[in-house]
Amino acid sequence: MDISPGKIFLADQRGVAETPTTRRYSTFNFDQYYNEHKEPFGDLFICNDEYLAAGKMAFFLSKADSYQIFMPISGAIDIVHGNKEFSIKTGQIQVLNLGKGEVLEITNPYLTDTINYLQIGIKTDLFLLKASEMRYNFDFEQNQNQLIDIVASPKLPFRLTAGRFADRQAAVYKLKNSQNQFFTFVIDGTFEAEGRLLHARDGLALWDLAQVELEAVSNHAIIVTLEMFPLF
Repeated sequence: MDISPGKIFLADQRGVAETPTTRRYSTFNFDQYYNEHKEPFGDLFICNDEYLAAGKMAFFLSKADSYQIFMPISGAIDIVHGNKEFSIKTGQIQVLNLGKGEVLEITNPYLTDTINYLQIGIKTDLFLLKASEMRYNFDFEQNQNQLIDIVASPKLPFRLTAGRFADRQAAVYKLKNSQNQFFTFVIDGTFEAEGRLLHARDGLALWDLAQVELEAVSNHAIIVTLEMFPLF
């Protein structure tokens, strides 16, 4: 088949930052990590695979007006944004709209277990929803072998889906517009995506295409997809 234009971001080529309490793997340039080949993909400028030690707290400083998406992979996280607190567990996604210079406090509520979460950041100048309106629930058990529409608000400049698949189960993601940008990130297992083989924690950016063919090539494979589009 014809190979659509794209770029793979390999898991073992990510930036790594480690402290006694945190370990971060950055798909794109972030904080002190810089690589000329890891520039942002359009408005998508953060894709961080974060680990936080038991009972510890980390801080996130927003470097741009943006939507920040938090997806616990194992465990749960507590986030303080201004005077609001958010508790998010596996099976939930929280989206927060942050202004440049705002700070989040992120805490691991468990006293004995390290947690793992995915943070995705998308630049925007549109703040149309309240944070309390932007928590989304999903259930892989009830919706196996398909992409679940998790974040699909007409007021947001992106659409986020995720799915857990058995070996050789496939899905086709149809973009709203072939000019939109598409990014996918494998959480667990292995996938074939538009002719590319992706392993756990690999990312793939695609553009100039109408649909994306995905097929799991391992059991219990989990993938997240993000379509970004202009609102106007």
